[in-house]
Amino acid sequence: MQQISESFQSAIRYQQSGQYHEAEAVCLKICAAIPDQPDTLHLLAIIYAQTKRYQLANDYFLKAIAKAPARADFLGNYANALLEQGLAEEAVSYCDRSLAFNANQAEVLNILGNAYMIQNRNEIAAESFRRALLLRPNYPHALNNLGNALQKMNNSAEAITFYQRALELQDDYVEACNNLGQALKNLGRITEARAYFRHAIQLNPNFSQAIRNHAEVDENWLEPLEGKKLYLRRYEAQDAAYLHCCFQNDVFMTQYNQYIPKNQRQSELEAKLRQTKDMHPCETRSVDWIIIMRDSGQSAGIANLVDINLSHRRAEFLIGLPNREDHTRGIALEATLLILDYVFNRIQLNKLSANVYAENSFSQKNTLALGFVEESYLREHIVDPASGRFLNIHGNGMTLRDFRTNNRISKLSKRMLGSDITAA
Repeated sequence: MQQISESFQSAIRYQQSGQYHEAEAVCLKICAAIPDQPDTLHLLAIIYAQTKRYQLANDYFLKAIAKAPARADFLGNYANALLEQGLAEEAVSYCDRSLAFNANQAEVLNILGNAYMIQNRNEIAAESFRRALLLRPNYPHALNNLGNALQKMNNSAEAITFYQRALELQDDYVEACNNLGQALKNLGRITEARAYFRHAIQLNPNFSQAIRNHAEVDENWLEPLEGKKLYLRRYEAQDAAYLHCCFQNDVFMTQYNQYIPKNQRQSELEAKLRQTKDMHPCETRSVDWIIIMRDSGQSAGIANLVDINLSHRRAEFLIGLPNREDHTRGIALEATLLILDYVFNRIQLNKLSANVYAENSFSQKNTLALGFVEESYLREHIVDPASGRFLNIHGNGMTLRDFRTNNRISKLSKRMLGSDITAA
């Protein structure tokens, strides 16, 4: 028996050091001699769970539990393996059974909270994490998970305090660092959020979630778009007079966007611009630019990305030049090339849509000529707010793949911008 005990201890050491193959071999050797030894069956189950061999893990957990049904640790570890398999309901059941034998298990309460969160039972999940923290106040994972539950309950302000506590205890806790960034982003504290996402990437350069989150708040969303003859900068309060003039131009707005209120007072428009000036596009879900000519410094038009969907990496594109004499000067084309470069290279969206009123045949012809694909023709799709008539809409789209293989954009950008924007 002493030899078996020594072998079991060596298996534990192998398992704790990540030498799973060696640990499994020792356990199987013990099982050959003593088939029903519950601790060995349990350790094998843990090894199989850690190496993602869940069917074997489940089998051995059940064998161990059958031999020692009152072992709270067996039940709790099996609950964790079930949770890793996405079996939240079964995980809750085994957590409850484990806690019935020993209610003072912070780890099991943490597992239970995570299972409840998968079920979107966020309030009861938060209570489980709080119970875990009463037993172990300095438990980083429970602190982080309580923060996650609070975020799901739209309480990012309180969540921040728990993420901060988790990081005080474990400063390399990359998930807590990323989650803290997300909570700060939810509160509009974009600069702080950016710093935490960046730090999470420094801790783990391959952490895809932090990389995506950082891309969404990156400062490169805010920088001007610099062309040869013109540049685009974001709206400022000083643009209120120009925008007010554009919005009062019925002919222009009929083709550009019929749903922008034309009766806004200039002072109201200026107040809105002041309010949104310092907001990041991840908050507004839009980017709005004035097109400015380099030679004169005069405003020539407006352009927008709207309905930005960061989850699906897509947006809708609008551009308009109120002066008809500018339509044949290449202004819209150069501005559009700058925006395509911005969309597909700088902020790395996957798709750009351009919806065109059917009556604006000039714009639709140019849209298709540039490489957008007509994906739909929506008959009587929206109502003209002025006349009450139903309007038809061309639905056009360009994907990243379309953009990368577009020879016309490649040639045009070389000539008009000085570089091939389609090159990866």
